[in-house]
Amino acid sequence: KKSTLVLSQAGKPSAEVYVKKWVDYSSKYGLGYLLSNGACGVFFNDSTKIVLDPSKEFFEYLERRSTDRLEIISVYSLKSYPKDLHKKVTLLQHFRSYLEGIKTQPVNFVENAEQLPAGSRGIPLIYLKKWMKTKHAIMFRLSNKIVQVDFQDKTQIVLSSENKLVTYVNKKGEPSQHPIATALESENAEMAKRLKYTKEILTHMLNNNQQGASTANPTK
Repeated sequence: KKSTLVLSQAGKPSAEVYVKKWVDYSSKYGLGYLLSNGACGVFFNDSTKIVLDPSKEFFEYLERRSTDRLEIISVYSLKSYPKDLHKKVTLLQHFRSYLEGIKTQPVNFVENAEQLPAGSRGIPLIYLKKWMKTKHAIMFRLSNKIVQVDFQDKTQIVLSSENKLVTYVNKKGEPSQHPIATALESENAEMAKRLKYTKEILTHMLNNNQQGASTANPTK
C-alpha cells in the first residue's frame, strides 16, 4: 500500500482531483485507487474500469467497444446491477476496504437490473484512464486531464493542463506550484529532472509503448 502526499496551495486543499492512495495488485486483478474527492476505483487487467462515486451509492462501469475503441459507460446502483459484474463489484469493495481502512459490508444486490438514467447521476465521475509503472515511478492519467507521477523517493509531479500548472512535492512533503511553460527551466534542478522524466514516460504512454521510459534514474 502506498499513498501520495496531500497537495495544497497557500495552505488550502487543492481543488484538482488526484490519486490519493493506490495499491498495485495487477499480478492478479488490477490497480485499485482512492481519489482525493472520495471516489474509489479499479483499473482491471482486462482494461475495463469501475469507479464508485464519493457518496458510495452508484458506480460507473467502463469498457471499450472493440469496433471503434469508444468507451461505453454504464451506471448502476450499488444495490442493483447485472450479475456478470458481481465479481468486479466485489473486488471494488475489497480494494475500497483496504485503501480506506474500513470494513465494507456485503450488499445484497438485485441481478440484471436496469441502468440508472443518465440524468440521475449528474456529471460523469473522474476515473483513472491509464497507468504505467517504470523502474523509478508510477504514472496516472485521469479523465480530468491530470497527469500524476509518484516517484519511489516520495517526490511527486502533478501536471494540470486545465490550469497550466505543475505541482511538485519534494522529499519533505512540501508542495510548490509553477507554470508548465517555464517549469523545465526552473532553478529547482530536482523538479526539472523529474519533470523531464515525466515527459518521457508520458510520450511512451501516449505511444502505447508499455516497455517503460528512460533507464536514467530521476531520483538521483
